Amino acid sequence: MSRTVPREIAGHDCRVWPEEVVRSGWAARFGLSRRAPRPLVVDVGFGGGEFLTELARRDPDALFVGLEGSFKRVLKLARRLSRSDLRNVRLMAIDAAWAVDHSFEDESVTAFWINFPDPWPKRRHQRRRLVDARFVRRLAQRLIPSGSLHVATDDSEYAQSISRVLEGERRLENVHAPALHRHERPEHAATCYQLTMGASGRCCCFYHYQRTASATSALDTHGCDS
Repeated sequence: MSRTVPREIAGHDCRVWPEEVVRSGWAARFGLSRRAPRPLVVDVGFGGGEFLTELARRDPDALFVGLEGSFKRVLKLARRLSRSDLRNVRLMAIDAAWAVDHSFEDESVTAFWINFPDPWPKRRHQRRRLVDARFVRRLAQRLIPSGSLHVATDDSEYAQSISRVLEGERRLENVHAPALHRHERPEHAATCYQLTMGASGRCCCFYHYQRTASATSALDTHGCDS
């Protein structure tokens, strides 16, 4: 019999709802004024939440948003965070593509993190992959100039697809060029999945791209293909 996770949260509840963000923006969801902007970092598909939590601990002056399609995972992490001293994290149980389209303004996000998205290895399922040209285009639009996009995968075929998509987005430039990616990311905490998968000897590909500083002026001149 599966274990039921209680839905109520005693104390601080870091969950937010899409309509609240659309209505008043992210600053209000953190209890801040729009006149006092702070770096906004988004973890897309945070899974168990250990990576997101570590990011938030390391940078208490930044604001962190975790997007996760699983209501149960959001609830579990929200309950853990309610017992911690972290107050710079907000969570949404939501489809990531919808959230990026509707919950973030252009040039408002400092960094996006996408750690080990489902590779959907069967050919008939590959249309469900998160990292495709349209999604990356939206992420690039939401990034501030010089903002970062980090992607990680341990699936070699998906890595080839991700490489093509990222290289094809003109608003982004590869921080690791001329290499397409790195195989280690020692400066950041490993996700629970990464630790488990690493024990089996699978190779990881870590991508780091930045929004080009000239992207805004270039797109203003030539138009936006959104």
